[in-house]
Amino acid sequence: MLKGVCTYSAVPFVVCVVCCVAPALAAQPSDELQQAFEVASIRPTAFKAAGGEGGTRSQIQAAPDGLVLGNINMDEMIEWAYNLQHGQLANPGFLRDHRFDIRARAGRPVSERTLRIMLQNLLVSRFNLAIHKEQKLTSVYELVTAKNGPTLPPNKADKLPASYSRETYPRVVDGDFVFTNTSMPEFAQQLTELRGIDLPVIDRTGIQGVYDITLKSAAIAMRDSSGPSLLTLIHEQLGLKLVGAKARIEVVVIDHADEPSAN
Repeated sequence: MLKGVCTYSAVPFVVCVVCCVAPALAAQPSDELQQAFEVASIRPTAFKAAGGEGGTRSQIQAAPDGLVLGNINMDEMIEWAYNLQHGQLANPGFLRDHRFDIRARAGRPVSERTLRIMLQNLLVSRFNLAIHKEQKLTSVYELVTAKNGPTLPPNKADKLPASYSRETYPRVVDGDFVFTNTSMPEFAQQLTELRGIDLPVIDRTGIQGVYDITLKSAAIAMRDSSGPSLLTLIHEQLGLKLVGAKARIEVVVIDHADEPSAN
């Protein structure tokens, strides 16, 4: 039902090199390369299943003083560290089936952007990660507002604590998809992970805020080829549309990664 559930054996997009740039970390300012967690614990997770109904879900919890990652694999770590969508990462197989629990303390309050940089550097220092970036022109869906405007639940951004959980996949509840604590860019990212949506989704709504979104009967519809498509449900229930387009996107390619060094 969800891309990536139970198996991470295939990369869904073929990377076509248009122009190659220098390795990502080499292009970072020197002060960013010095950004490191004060302490970080990396352990193999006790659960191997990813997402799905009844599965143990990957979780990312960012706080001003640190980061907690639960049941997460290499793809998901890199996607969060570099703020990528699933279609922007090409992994030829490095540690895709290995899942980890990570607790990292920053030692001082920092921004989420700094936490992402710290995770990038942790991946280099503990996993010997090597990557490079490429540009490719590809087909995408743009998430836009429909003619009559969006019909979203109330914005809950002002009611959330400084630290709150995000999930990689929507939950399946009684045949519905439930997206919890999601912004529009994050919602677009999660839509990309759904099997019924075969292209990267880019948020073009301009809508700010954080929402709990329920897409009713979406899981049931995915199992019934005679029923409405996900694109139809998104339009009818949320006042949003997925519109086909072409876009040049940056792709991160994993060149190397090892099992993490000891704590």
